[in-house]
Amino acid sequence: MERIRKYGDKVLRRKSKEVKDIDEKVQKIIKDMKEVLFRAKGIGLAAPQIGILKRIFLAIHPDNKNLIVVINPVIVEKSGKEIDMEGCLSFPGVYFSIPRAKKVVISGINEKGKEIEIEGDGLLARCFQHEIDHLNGVLIIDYATEEEKKLWKEKLQQIKRNGS
Repeated sequence: MERIRKYGDKVLRRKSKEVKDIDEKVQKIIKDMKEVLFRAKGIGLAAPQIGILKRIFLAIHPDNKNLIVVINPVIVEKSGKEIDMEGCLSFPGVYFSIPRAKKVVISGINEKGKEIEIEGDGLLARCFQHEIDHLNGVLIIDYATEEEKKLWKEKLQQIKRNGS
């Protein structure tokens, strides 16, 4: 069973590679990611968070609880703006106030290789942007103010030291 990589793990800072073929290996990555996401009770998970540098993320729709799998996601449209508290499975117990587009449209392919386009607003839009950031090596701390970093300094050091 894969473990969630925590803040300080170098893999979280690397850019993920595009998925060329949806083969058995990719299906296994998605299966592992589903298990990790459900076990962690998160709302989203990107492949780098389990140490795999592939452009894949999962999100749980906040309304209908359907699982969304997106491979090679791209944000094609953004609108509005809102600031809200945001956490991350790689930063257990830490929250930052982060500005994001209120509504986004993303495109990519699903686990069956079919091209998809999904519109998300509110929490779902925030989740999409957060997970795509992970695929680009961007973390929530990159949006944090100096005050927020000071507030969470001890907790962040603890996460870096022992991964929790």
